[in-house]
This record gives sequence, structure tokens and C-alpha cells, in this order.
Amino acid sequence: MMKSADGNAMHKETFQMERIALFSDAIFAIAITLLIIEIKVPEIEAGELSDSLLWHNLVHILPKFIGFLISFFVIGLYWLSHHRMFKYVVHSNQKLLWNNLLFMLPIVIMPFSTAFLSENYSSTVRLPLAVYTANICFAGFFSFRLWKIIGDPKNHLSQQLHRTVVKYNLTRSLFVPGIFIAAFLISFISPFLSYIIPPFALFATKIIKSYYGRKYPAIMQDHLA
Repeated sequence: MMKSADGNAMHKETFQMERIALFSDAIFAIAITLLIIEIKVPEIEAGELSDSLLWHNLVHILPKFIGFLISFFVIGLYWLSHHRMFKYVVHSNQKLLWNNLLFMLPIVIMPFSTAFLSENYSSTVRLPLAVYTANICFAGFFSFRLWKIIGDPKNHLSQQLHRTVVKYNLTRSLFVPGIFIAAFLISFISPFLSYIIPPFALFATKIIKSYYGRKYPAIMQDHLA
């Protein structure tokens, strides 16, 4: 009877972990899909249709495509972090559930903040970039918060999670918002340059990954695979 009870408890815990992961994956997938839905195909009257006019309209919506690509990879980075995180989570509690739910909030908002930024791209206004940066900071904070929660041995939520792995992911969680904050501050000096900086968030995460991989090869080998 004891083994049966333990087995049922383990099965229930595994089921709960799967529910959290599937719910989160669905939100990530919907958010990424909504990014491209925000970009509308140019509407041109049949009598006016020409390659030059189509090209002109495509150039006009180019900022939207740039915003889409940046947000696509930003959401992708957070999904990968979330995926790595739940490789170690073996238990759940209310703190984990609530913080995971709050982490999903900025992911859901991302299509709106992306559209708001790309629709109002201009060198004379900074509010769209401020809203987008706040969205990224919100996501980064709760990613950081989740890693802190599952990495704390007192919470008994994870197993085989080395503190170096936690430190690596905490660093990544803060680095991406830091780049967007830097871009927003630079917008007061050079608005054009501020819109070029965000894509480098991808390269920054690669640098962090490479650094930890070289410094802690034995610890990070499985985590970085």
C-alpha cells in the first residue's frame, strides 16, 4: 500500500509539472503567432497594382518586420530559458505557480508592445521604445524570479540543479533587459542607434553562454546541450 501511495503521489506531481509546462508552451506559441498576425498584407487596388507600388508598401512595413524578428527571438530566448528551467523542477507549490503565471503576463503583452513600437517608429518619440523596454524588463524580472525560486534549496522544487547553472541563468535573465535599457537611454542621444542595439541581445546571450561553457565545462556541459 505504501508503494502504491508513493507511486500515486509521484504520478500526480508529474502530471502537475506537465500541466504547467503545457500551459506555458501554449502561451509562448500563441504570443509568437500573434506577432506575425499584427503585420497586415498591403492592400492595393487591382488597377493600381505594380511591382514598384508593392515594393514601396513592403518598405513601408519594414519596421514592423524588424519588430517582429526582434520579438520573435526575444520570446524564443525566454521559452528556451523556461524549457531549461523545467528540466530541473520536480515539485510545485503556490509560489512557483503564481510566479510562472506572472512570467506569462509580459509574454502575452509582447505582441501589443511590439506593434505599438513598430507602428510608431520615429526618431522624435520615445514612449513606444519605453513601453517595449518595460515589457522586456518585466519578462526578465520574472524569469530571474523563477530561477531564484527553483534554485533555492529551501523551496525543495528542483533536483540536480547546480548553483553555477542558476547563476548562469540569472545572469542571462538580467542581461537582455539591460541591453534594452541601454538602448532606451541611448535614444536620448541617438534615436537611430537605439533601434540598432536590441538585436545584439542575441549575441550577448551567446557570449554569456560561451563564457560559462569555457569556465565551467564539467558543470555546464549537459545544461548547454
